[in-house]
Amino acid sequence: MAGEYVEIGYVVEGVDLEDQRSPDPVEPVREFGRSWGLVLFLGIVTLAVGVVITFRPSNSVHVMAVIFGIWLLVLGVIRIIMAIAEGTEGGGTRLGMAFGGLLAVLVGLLVLHHSFETVAVLGFIIGIFWVVGGLSELFAGCSREAEGRRAGLIILGLIGTVVGILCLIYPGLSLSILAVILGLGLVAYGIAEILLAFQIRRLTKV
Repeated sequence: MAGEYVEIGYVVEGVDLEDQRSPDPVEPVREFGRSWGLVLFLGIVTLAVGVVITFRPSNSVHVMAVIFGIWLLVLGVIRIIMAIAEGTEGGGTRLGMAFGGLLAVLVGLLVLHHSFETVAVLGFIIGIFWVVGGLSELFAGCSREAEGRRAGLIILGLIGTVVGILCLIYPGLSLSILAVILGLGLVAYGIAEILLAFQIRRLTKV
C-alpha cells in the first residue's frame, strides 16, 4: 500500500531465518577429512606387515594365513568406519569403502577360521580378495564424490587388482614366491595409503 513501509528482517512470524540457512555444503568434506588419521594408521600397519612378510617369510601356510587374516580384519573395520564417516549419502566413494570393508572382514574371518594346507588355496583366496577389493577401490576413486583423494584411491585399486591377478594366474606358486608377491603388494599398498591419508588431511582445509 502507498505510504506504508514494510521491513523484511531476519525474524518472520517468530521464526529466525538465520537458523533456517542451508548447511555448509563443504562441511561433510571437512568431517571426512578429519578421519585421515585412521587411513594413516592403516597405511603404517600395512607397510609393516608387508615388510615382515617380504623379508622374514614364514615356512608355514598357517602362519601366513593368520598374519593376512588379522590384517584383513583391521583393514575391514577401518574401511567400514571410513564409509560411515563419508558424508555423501549413497555416494560412490561410500559404497566402495563399505563393500571393500565388509569383504575384508568376511575374507579375514574365513582365513582365520580355516587352516589352509596348500599354498594354492591360500593364493586363490588372496587373489580373489585383491581383485574384488581392487576393483571396488577403483570404483570409489572414479566416483564423483572422490574429489581431493581420487589419485590415492585409484592407485590403491590398481595395486590390489594387479596383485590379485598375479596370485590367480599362477596357482602353483611356492610359499616363498607367494610371500614375496603378497609382501611387496602390501608394502606398495601401505605407501599408497599413507599418501592417501595426507590427501584426505587436506580436505579439512577446504
